[in-house]
Amino acid sequence: MDFLIAVLGGDMNTYGVARAFFRKYKRKLIVLGKTPLYPTSHSKLVEPYYYEDILTSTGLVKALTNLNKQYPSTKIILLGNTDYYVEHIMNNRDLIEKISSNYIIPMVDIKMFNKLFNKESFYSLCEKYNLNYPKYQIYDFSKDKLENYKIKFDYPIFIKPADSVLYSKYEFVGKQKGYKINSYSELVKVISLISNSNYPGKFIFQEYIYGNDESMYVLTFYVSKDNKVQVATCGNILMHDRSPKLIGNYSAIKEAYLKDLSFALKDFLESIKFTGICHFDIEYDIKRKKYYIFEMNIRQGRSNFYTYASGVNLCEYLIDDYIYNKEKEFEIANKPFVVSIIPKCMLKYCLNKNKQKIKIKNFYRFSLSKYDINIVRYLYQMKWDYHIIHDYLKYNK
Repeated sequence: MDFLIAVLGGDMNTYGVARAFFRKYKRKLIVLGKTPLYPTSHSKLVEPYYYEDILTSTGLVKALTNLNKQYPSTKIILLGNTDYYVEHIMNNRDLIEKISSNYIIPMVDIKMFNKLFNKESFYSLCEKYNLNYPKYQIYDFSKDKLENYKIKFDYPIFIKPADSVLYSKYEFVGKQKGYKINSYSELVKVISLISNSNYPGKFIFQEYIYGNDESMYVLTFYVSKDNKVQVATCGNILMHDRSPKLIGNYSAIKEAYLKDLSFALKDFLESIKFTGICHFDIEYDIKRKKYYIFEMNIRQGRSNFYTYASGVNLCEYLIDDYIYNKEKEFEIANKPFVVSIIPKCMLKYCLNKNKQKIKIKNFYRFSLSKYDINIVRYLYQMKWDYHIIHDYLKYNK
């Protein structure tokens, strides 16, 4: 049976999927986006199509109609590379399925997406299923006033948007993905910045988890169309982006094996009847000596190529499940690896500066593949390397 995978969006997330798909099937990944982006631009591993209006229902239907005409007898598995692209697919599922029965959407419905994506409702599920999560409270910008608001935790605290898709639509000086707040006066300044942007949503105020880069983990799962978890693979963060807008994005990651947590989350995913790819952001609190779940993402992660390095090809799981109807027994990956955006020598330098010492085995670069070599890509990558290292040294003082 003929098949392809198409991903909406063209960043590092998508390039990781393209590498895994090409390594297994020697086929190009379809990329549908607004404009070319590195690292999927100038690549031999992707077949790109760009539509400025793809984030509208009309634009998405146009793009997928054209793709179906080009590949009329091909099953096409459709993925999104960011939360807003995933939400876009889910909101337009009925329209997509009317284009052709060849489109396969390996995702939950929009109702479950909203329940899992929203931090408030997700933490309620964590409570129900006895999963550790940070204590939190909700601050609603549409009605709460800070001067009348009681903080239940001692400083420092951490605050972040309850809905990151909504938050992404608002730009202002000093914007970050999340904020570590050390005092009430600091909180006043940050809340004022966000409020002045007219952001109308909610923020999560949560207790601070004490850790560092090495305390952070990502745990990825593939759940079959029959709601059975087939595989779990875990990475331990070695280095994350230090620039304010990109804090939380991983620059380097190595293997980890969290058996008990993997089984607990397996039970959770099967209990709620999840399907598709997801990953959890997790941190180990060095004071409380517990793992805490921060959030669940209903898609493959930006750093999803680490799953390939761990011996898990998510593309193969998708194809075996939806194209060949293969059932698989649950397994937890346990293969050593290090995957990094920057070169090995630069990674060692940054880790040494941060007093982190590891043995690097089975090393990969996120955005460079021996199957995809050209001078333009190397120039882009050199520029990217410079900014990552510059920001790491700047913000890691």
